Amino acid sequence: MTNQSYAEFVEHCVYRNPCISGLSQHLKKPANGSSRIIFIDFPADLANQGSMRPISATVQQCVQLTTTIPSNVTRLLFIENITPAIIKQIGPTLDIDPLFFADYIVTDFKDLEKQPPPPVLAILPSLASEKTYLHLHYQQILNLGSSELFKDSSYALKTDSNVPRNVRRLAPLSGIQLALARSSCSVFFKSTGNSSIGLFLVDRPITYVLETSGPNQYLKHQAKTLYSGFEDFQPSQSFSYYRNGQIDQNWDKSSMLDSLVHYFSTQRALCQPSVLSISYYPIRIIVSEWNLYIHLTSRFSKYYEYSLRNMETRVHDEDIVDLQRWRRRCKQSRHKLGLLSEYVSWWGEHESDKQKWVSVQKDIRYLREQLQDYGQSLEQMVSIATSMVQLLDSRRSIIEAVSVRRLTYIALIFIPLGWVASLFSMSEEFLPGKERFWVYFAVAVPLLSLVLSLSAAPYGRLLQVLWKYWDKL
Repeated sequence: MTNQSYAEFVEHCVYRNPCISGLSQHLKKPANGSSRIIFIDFPADLANQGSMRPISATVQQCVQLTTTIPSNVTRLLFIENITPAIIKQIGPTLDIDPLFFADYIVTDFKDLEKQPPPPVLAILPSLASEKTYLHLHYQQILNLGSSELFKDSSYALKTDSNVPRNVRRLAPLSGIQLALARSSCSVFFKSTGNSSIGLFLVDRPITYVLETSGPNQYLKHQAKTLYSGFEDFQPSQSFSYYRNGQIDQNWDKSSMLDSLVHYFSTQRALCQPSVLSISYYPIRIIVSEWNLYIHLTSRFSKYYEYSLRNMETRVHDEDIVDLQRWRRRCKQSRHKLGLLSEYVSWWGEHESDKQKWVSVQKDIRYLREQLQDYGQSLEQMVSIATSMVQLLDSRRSIIEAVSVRRLTYIALIFIPLGWVASLFSMSEEFLPGKERFWVYFAVAVPLLSLVLSLSAAPYGRLLQVLWKYWDKL
């Protein structure tokens, strides 16, 4: 038995799975901030009793929390804004596949010639669905405030968390600057004897985003989740409970950690815990986030509708680029939802409450169909916008040709008159008001008529007549 570290093990696995090379590089970086750690213990013999109490923990307790689990207990461990040090600690204790951390850490994909695809693209759906861990990738909609503050800002922004996420600035809507933040939630499950542990990796709430202004220089922009986050999927509280003072406490829905803790702490028990059963609440939250993303896609689909009347003021090259980006986003979003659907189908066969997962599959299918419809609509808009740009260029060319023709007529009038005026200006007796001033008109008007006649002459017909006459000779 050697004393090799988990980071060395990750480096060793890069040869077999190049997609985890980003994880190997990430483990060498320092942390940008602290992590939040909360755990909840669910005893197996707990039946119809009170809710579970979440307990906060420190980084130093991570190893103990993953190794000393009481008997007949399912422990749920939530880590927000995980640091490289925590990965190196819990990776060996839980014997976690580096692909699990890599799929959570590495979500950016620039160019294939520069870096391998991230795990979400590199691992085939059939293989990903058989893993004992689940990755939920989604887009979070941010409100950055007034669009006037972002006139000269960059399209690409990012977060300052320990795992930096890409933030993409969108076209302003009604004076409001919206942005899309790439987010992720990863779930890992493992049974150890008669106990089990579920690990949740979540991103921290986005309160501001960073814009690169120079080498190692960044501008901070305040940000908040649009409409405080997702729609609650739990049954609504009745008015009678509210009137009797039984009020459910609100929580910060922009925080995935607080949302998961809220739902799990109100659950009475975990019956037959599995990777899919403990993923129900994260999946429901992510599906709600995707539903809001669908409405944003619909809004931008309406925003890019064109008409011939506003063609000159609306169509820009940037619009075509944005349409292509939205078309690509729809394709990638359908792929991510497809991975989730494959996972639920694979593990749902082993669940006792199959009807619950049938409902989840219906919602995922609905979202995928909506994305497909909007993707086709955006595909058509790209062709329409390209054609309208070509029409606009043709109209500009015609207008320019008409303007050049008008300038030509002006030149034909000005040049003869100016030439005659320059000739007669050498003698004072031809100046305006003198006795021979009429001579200027007597010479200029016939010369102008001659020039206009020559310019309007049908030279094509004259050449044809001359060629015919020449053939006769």
